[in-house]
Amino acid sequence: MTVAETKPLSEASRIARFMGLRSWVEMSDIALVERVETGLPISTAETIVRRVDPDGLYLHVHDIIPKATYYRRKEQGKPLTKDQSEKILALSRVFDEILRQYHGDTGTAAMFLVRAHPMLGGRSPLDVAKESTAGADLVLKLLARAEAGVAA
Repeated sequence: MTVAETKPLSEASRIARFMGLRSWVEMSDIALVERVETGLPISTAETIVRRVDPDGLYLHVHDIIPKATYYRRKEQGKPLTKDQSEKILALSRVFDEILRQYHGDTGTAAMFLVRAHPMLGGRSPLDVAKESTAGADLVLKLLARAEAGVAA
């Protein structure tokens, strides 16, 4: 058994694993913050999209990173900017929680992300979550309320 199999993962390790980061087992909160500050690899955006929607039916990397930025950074081999990395981290938390609540059912999770939701002013959870960390927090609150069985 590996270390990851014998002890519960910290939130930082769990999210780092979700994002496909190397050394996720040892990832501390501060290490994750530092990784975001220096810029996450462009592959992180690809990984989180693939984890939620492996068939690409509902979600694409260009839904979360502008197409020109994505191709420019990929071509130049540059990491994401700090702001883009913060967005990816916030979305990773949202995507991970949605998958947890939907028991890994990627199809249902992806549909939830792209459908308009009345408690989000008719906007989709993806649209709200990708606009800001405050938006991602709002979607996480919505998910927590749903899990707790609170309607409003």
